[in-house]
Amino acid sequence: MNTTLALAIIAVLAVQLYAVQKLGFFVQVGKYINFRHGPIHFFVGLLELVGEFARVLSFSFRLFGNMFAGEVLLIIMMALLPVFAAFGALPFFFLEYFVGFIQALVFAMLTLVFLKVATMEVEH
Repeated sequence: MNTTLALAIIAVLAVQLYAVQKLGFFVQVGKYINFRHGPIHFFVGLLELVGEFARVLSFSFRLFGNMFAGEVLLIIMMALLPVFAAFGALPFFFLEYFVGFIQALVFAMLTLVFLKVATMEVEH
């Protein structure tokens, strides 16, 4: 769980730092704290802030769940096929590598989407 949480924190922090670099500090903070446009925009900003923390949890739990499910699948196949353990579970090893590749691709795509959303100018 620590590895997936660290990956999620690094991704979200990198997105925020890049958004601050592109938009500026006050514009980025203005997305989360906005007193000028009334109470509705203030609460929307608070929801955006909560959403940033939810992204970290979502990233880490999704990655952890998929990695843990793959490990459990391999352990069960090794336990069910003790005689043919080396060759019986071989297709599942390849399946685990494929799932890991897909998860890395999904993680990268979600990070890029969050990066694009974070660096967009706010239009009213």
